[in-house]
Amino acid sequence: MRIKYKNSGRYVEYSLEGSVLTLGGELHLDLAALQRPYPQTIVISADRDGKLTLGAAWRYVAEIELPAAEFSVEETGVADDVGFPVLRKAWAEFSAENVELTLWALKEV
Repeated sequence: MRIKYKNSGRYVEYSLEGSVLTLGGELHLDLAALQRPYPQTIVISADRDGKLTLGAAWRYVAEIELPAAEFSVEETGVADDVGFPVLRKAWAEFSAENVELTLWALKEV
């Protein structure tokens, strides 16, 4: 996972175990489960009480750039009624290598 810092200061604590990203010890995101066949951006904000939430709120905390899930097309070994091979998508295993986490400094109290 690549990390970018938008400004200077103290940032939310984060950890990545397998595909689960934990932010601030309170928000757990399974990135593999969130991945789709198209790229997406997940916004993490803090409300006025400092609680982390998905989506835009009072203050930006982080953005997660999640790349599109990769797959290949493979034959199943079965033919349909007309004789054409039946195909299926084989999803690649999740890799955090291309995930980008952008962090904003937290408001000092």
